[in-house]
Amino acid sequence: MVQTAEQEPYPEVMCATEKTLTEQRALYGPTGRMEAVGPVGKGTLNPHSHDKPVMARLWMISEDAKGFSWSLPPN
Repeated sequence: MVQTAEQEPYPEVMCATEKTLTEQRALYGPTGRMEAVGPVGKGTLNPHSHDKPVMARLWMISEDAKGFSWSLPPN
């Protein structure tokens, strides 16, 4: 939305190709103003982003909204 077309896909490409990114549960994206613009780096994750019940509910709501169910293996 505020990055250029060239900058927008960089976080995904970086996460898929950079061997130095070893932290499994991290957010990478713009690090400038409101984490919406600027150079790409490690961003801020809110505490609820690691909350399993919140993740499960979001997954369920997303499946319901799309009308698609993806079976996940038990934890």
